[in-house]
Amino acid sequence: MNGTWKITAYESVTAADGFWTKDGEKEIPVPSCVQYYGYDSFQYTNIRYPFPFDPPYVPSKNPAYHYSRKFSWKKDGEKAYLVFEGVDSCFYLYVNGQFVGFSQISHRISEFDITKYIIDGVNKIDVLVLKWCFGSYLEDQDKWRFTGIFRDVYLLKRPKRHIRDFAVQTEIKGKNGIVTFTNKSKVGVFVTFEGESRVIGGGEIYSFTVKNARFWSAETPYLYGLQIESGAERIFTRIGIRTSEVKNGIYLFNGKPIKFYGVNRHDFHPEKGAAVSEEDMLADVLLMKELNVNAVRTSHYPSSPLFYELCDEYGLYVMSESDVESHGSTACRDSVSYEGGLAKMAEDRRFAKSVIDRQRCNVEEHKNFACVAIWSLGNESGWGSNFIDAIPFVKSLDDRPIHYESL
Repeated sequence: MNGTWKITAYESVTAADGFWTKDGEKEIPVPSCVQYYGYDSFQYTNIRYPFPFDPPYVPSKNPAYHYSRKFSWKKDGEKAYLVFEGVDSCFYLYVNGQFVGFSQISHRISEFDITKYIIDGVNKIDVLVLKWCFGSYLEDQDKWRFTGIFRDVYLLKRPKRHIRDFAVQTEIKGKNGIVTFTNKSKVGVFVTFEGESRVIGGGEIYSFTVKNARFWSAETPYLYGLQIESGAERIFTRIGIRTSEVKNGIYLFNGKPIKFYGVNRHDFHPEKGAAVSEEDMLADVLLMKELNVNAVRTSHYPSSPLFYELCDEYGLYVMSESDVESHGSTACRDSVSYEGGLAKMAEDRRFAKSVIDRQRCNVEEHKNFACVAIWSLGNESGWGSNFIDAIPFVKSLDDRPIHYESL
């Protein structure tokens, strides 16, 4: 669904009433950021919020952008999913004039089942993107502020009963590697790995043993192919055998102490803003490798899935960071006390579920990438119960070490 969309700009949500009944006035490429096409203005802020601090409210004069396009579809009994990999800050989705859903985490994969909304023939998608929303209080990252559908959009056609999710965990036993596959779907799957094939039922777990395995690292990023089948559907992925842990206060990768020579990386291109392409990401990865960088932190939100694939392939240790930063709240101190400053948002229970949800998106979307060495809860959001709760939650999903920069 990448390509040319129609767009109309409004000064607020209320001004956009009934947008799904209209067509856009102008054209804009997707993915992109609206600031590069004559809308809104360019803005860079570090600590301070770009709007008055009054959680959970944002200004009523809040720029809104109506994106629309049409597509053809042949209904044949299969499921249809519409996927957005990144939209800043939130959006409402309509298909053929019917409300489908809403999402408000900018750097996440938002997947919508649109099967019951589409028809044979020509269909219309309408998306209303807002500049700010409730979630913007947790997205106060030190960066250029952009708006729009800035990552890939695509349609998926899948069987009615299909693979929903799977997890791969790896261990090292001497010279051998143990690859444990968990089928998190309700359907049974046929898994082929290193010459061995196995039927793994819904919810079941099976471990493959690779003798004299080649272990994944930034220096030797070896990947094994793994194929998952269910009915007519096939999914191919690549697996790196490695371990990541902290023992006695020492970080160990594949059981050995290593040093990270790392950098922070934002999604940014001077001519496209946050709408970076696979070629842009590859250029970043190759430059890091040339400069002997071996680690990258996805500051301060998850990167595109393509970036993790490149780090798997070329060899970079990744600290995958959740889309959480409320730095402006620590600057809006009503006193010098802990409660009046550093804990303002971290202790605000109105944001507790949102902080947890952003951890879930980070871990679940990237759990099968070998390159992910460490999870990060977020950045510069103070310290309090919302993050205290987040630690065991992340640990319940995955056993890799956890990082958090609170100040």
